[in-house]
Amino acid sequence: MLSCPFPRRMPASFTVDLARRMVFSRGWGVLVDADLRQTRRGVRETPGFEPDFRQLYDFSEVTEVGLTTDGLQDIARHSPFSRNARRAVVVNSEVAFGMVRMYQILSGRENWHFRIFRDRESALEWLEDTSTSPSRVTP
Repeated sequence: MLSCPFPRRMPASFTVDLARRMVFSRGWGVLVDADLRQTRRGVRETPGFEPDFRQLYDFSEVTEVGLTTDGLQDIARHSPFSRNARRAVVVNSEVAFGMVRMYQILSGRENWHFRIFRDRESALEWLEDTSTSPSRVTP
């Protein structure tokens, strides 16, 4: 497992679990465009990472969303993950839910590959269950 926390000024980190083919990402505090760009770059440059890895992005400790529309569009266009990579995002607020939903729309991710959750356990369960049928997630 490879851990790549960023400098203290950036409230984001990630760990790539090569054996499980999964990326565990986390954001906290005030989240801005640069945080997600740094995470994206770090994941892409991690030795052994492949675009079809699954991802759990935990935003449950984000206290403020400071992302711009341009930044979100850039992040959506240049994701290191393939369109078919199973990805789950955990949020704790309506603002975070809206931000992640906007990302999903901008990136053209389908619900059977990309879901938004309110708790980490449900997100992990879905990521690890390959028999899950497509359905829409609501806030």
